[in-house]
Amino acid sequence: MCELMTMFYCIFLDYGQAEIDPMNLPMGPVFVVQPHNTIYHLGSTLKLVHFMCEAAARPLPTYIWYVTHDQRRGEVDLSDGSKTVTNGRLTIEEPSETEDNGDYQCLAQNERGKILSDWASLSFGCKIYVNFNKAYKHRD
Repeated sequence: MCELMTMFYCIFLDYGQAEIDPMNLPMGPVFVVQPHNTIYHLGSTLKLVHFMCEAAARPLPTYIWYVTHDQRRGEVDLSDGSKTVTNGRLTIEEPSETEDNGDYQCLAQNERGKILSDWASLSFGCKIYVNFNKAYKHRD
């Protein structure tokens, strides 16, 4: 019989002794991928922004995203359907410069612990094309 069954998963060998399987030990989250700063180009044909957050943990972690916008921090509002979280990846559809710019942070958690990611900023900008090959006359 395995006396450590409430704390660890055990493997029972044919000769009746229990062995702890280190690959199945519960563990709190540890980041594998953290979010990075992103600039969304206004006028882009791609109408999505992604922030990635991935943690290794047993059992698998759940993810919550936070945003600081206009000096207010709160949980990312998923209720309107323009933002979704799938396995730690935050997707923002048709990002708005007035509503979505800010600093984002991911919380990964399971029954063994919680961990917060680094902050990642979402900024908005536009592409400017300059023709450096055009000849200019020098004025005296």
